Amino acid sequence: MSNSTEPGAGPKRRAFLRAGAATVVAAAAMRGVTAEAATPEGAVPEAAPGAAPAAAASAAAAGGKASAGRAAPSGPWDAFKLSPASRTVTPVAVHATTGSVANSGDLVRKSGSAATRLSEAGSSVTLDFGQETGGYVTLTFGDTSDADQRVGLTYSELSTYVSTTSSDGSNGGSNNEPPVCYTAEPAGRISTQTSVPVSGTDAADNPATQLRGGFRYLTVVNQTAGAVLLTGVSVEVTFAPNAADLRAYPNYFSCDDDLLTRIWYAGAYTVQTNIVANNQGRVWGPPALGWNNGARIGEAGDTVLVDGAKRDRTVWPGDLGISVLTDYVSLGDMRTVRDSLQTLYNHQAGNGALPYAGPAVDFIGNSDAYHLWTLIGTASYLQFTGDTGWSTAIYPKYKAALDYITAKIGTDGLLNVTQSADWARGDSDGKNIEANAIMYRALTSAGAFARSAGDTAAAADSAAKAAALKSAVEAGGYWDAGAGLYRDKPGNSLYPQDGNALAVWFGLVPDADRASAVSQALGERWTAVGALTPEKSATSVHPFPGGMEVHAHFAAGRDGTALDLIRREWGYMLNAPQGTASTFWEGYRTDGSSDYSGSYMSAAHGWSTGPTSALTFRLLGIAPDDEGGTGGYRVAPHPGGVGRAEGQLSTPGGVIGVSWQDRGRGGFDLKVTAPAGAVGEIAVPVPTGGSYAVRVDGALAWDGSPRAYAARQDGGYVRLTGVPAGSRSITVRRG
Repeated sequence: MSNSTEPGAGPKRRAFLRAGAATVVAAAAMRGVTAEAATPEGAVPEAAPGAAPAAAASAAAAGGKASAGRAAPSGPWDAFKLSPASRTVTPVAVHATTGSVANSGDLVRKSGSAATRLSEAGSSVTLDFGQETGGYVTLTFGDTSDADQRVGLTYSELSTYVSTTSSDGSNGGSNNEPPVCYTAEPAGRISTQTSVPVSGTDAADNPATQLRGGFRYLTVVNQTAGAVLLTGVSVEVTFAPNAADLRAYPNYFSCDDDLLTRIWYAGAYTVQTNIVANNQGRVWGPPALGWNNGARIGEAGDTVLVDGAKRDRTVWPGDLGISVLTDYVSLGDMRTVRDSLQTLYNHQAGNGALPYAGPAVDFIGNSDAYHLWTLIGTASYLQFTGDTGWSTAIYPKYKAALDYITAKIGTDGLLNVTQSADWARGDSDGKNIEANAIMYRALTSAGAFARSAGDTAAAADSAAKAAALKSAVEAGGYWDAGAGLYRDKPGNSLYPQDGNALAVWFGLVPDADRASAVSQALGERWTAVGALTPEKSATSVHPFPGGMEVHAHFAAGRDGTALDLIRREWGYMLNAPQGTASTFWEGYRTDGSSDYSGSYMSAAHGWSTGPTSALTFRLLGIAPDDEGGTGGYRVAPHPGGVGRAEGQLSTPGGVIGVSWQDRGRGGFDLKVTAPAGAVGEIAVPVPTGGSYAVRVDGALAWDGSPRAYAARQDGGYVRLTGVPAGSRSITVRRG
């Protein structure tokens, strides 16, 4: 029973649900999941009406550990997890061979006599790990290998760039990354962590720099004339080194649309591959030959959340605008988020400016937009954790950063960007709508953060500036009623995806009608592989602003449109034959090709995971209950044509569990399990027209008039406050 009436909000696209089934099963062996459990067909069985997820005690009984001692209960949704069960993973298929290769499949079959023979120079085998992985590679050789042989290794995230002569680009300079070569001796062993390369890199004196952060395909090339007998290949996974069990998420999500569930977990896995040890970042400036992932990139704790698994392996604040939300709703690793933010503040300039990128890149003070994203991320961290100890300690730096950027707000109330470095968009200086939408969100979130530090004056000032900015945008010539979109700047012909989406998502629009108009106009620009990003180019599809658009459609009440975009854009990336089958890409073109200098594109990029948080916050319906970050939460499902969903979210007030079933015009069943004080409002969707009754645990709360819990009808929902803690059943039935 969707409360949305826009086109596309009807029955879900079942054709999408079957896509990628073989990929899920093929990769299951690597993750330690049985093929039966991994089969997408029917993988999420119908739950008993009103069945609610367990909280902490039941989660512990389910066996698993997660952050802060909480673990999500086990269930059919575990089959969609992409995180490996062991940190040692092996290939699941042979992608290709060249030259004289015998028994190439033995490395995958893992028989007792496994041995793949590469005879003569140029012979190669490309091994497929079935999904994105990353870490140090180990090779073992049989005793019948010829002596004094040499093998080279190349890596690729996408099959498009599999090559015997180079890895896909990762160093950010020349991207000259020929095979990294090692000596292969009979009955010998090569480890890229400890073995010294003999060619293909400038970092031979420090072999630990040969960590490869993200790849799906590994090619082993015989560089010499003799025969090499390869008996074993494995990867020691290095991402998320702070996780004792990579599969123990504290939160979960499941719905009866398998593709949406797959996308939620692929977003979680993408961000998990982006959590790295603070001494395993990309060296900058780049080496002339090969790559070097031995840089110190964090200065607090042991891990940081970087932009990509393969590259840049650096803390970028803009990326955190999406990846922090993904981390929170799935992995719950807020310690890494805090330490990433702390590292950025450690590099704050004397005038208050924050970095465009953290160490080792160390671009300081040349991006107003990314400066603002750090402020937003800081407020989000407090909202998601309630960690007032850290927020109070960091407040002087936060306030200096807030003062620095608000000084660029003119007498007209608008931010004038003078430091124009941004994500890859164009026309990023001046009073563009994207930066002003980000400024608006920074101001509205600053209130709660300032109040937590006892600075009520700054909270009031931020609120006043936010109101003035909103009025200035409305009066400033940005809105084009004919196009149904905001211009990037008054008078120009660019109608950006990012600025329009953020205006709706962050509440810069003046009313619901404006939000709906923007949502509809954005939806009319979609291509077969996703939503257009014209501020980059006329052929760009960028999942960073694309995730903003997903959140915007939900915020506009066009839930079906949001879900259709998720299926179209993120379903394309997940199911594309050249992809990783597990992670989301940095940016691509309408023809599916890279939009980042060919192979230099990252295929596991946290800024591209917007749907994961949107599915928890909106479809499932557990979300912070205001824009100020006070720590309260609401429950308000947005079905959008989906029939059933369940999941849980760990919040500062405790674990909130939700399950619901949409019975169409026959009603709606919602069960909420929450501790005292965790949920301020519960809202259930009610169809327009007809007479319906809402009951809480069987007692009438609303039948067209309020009967209990201050029930009120608003925006297609009946909203309830003061519902007691514990497990509560809320039903909607014809009156």
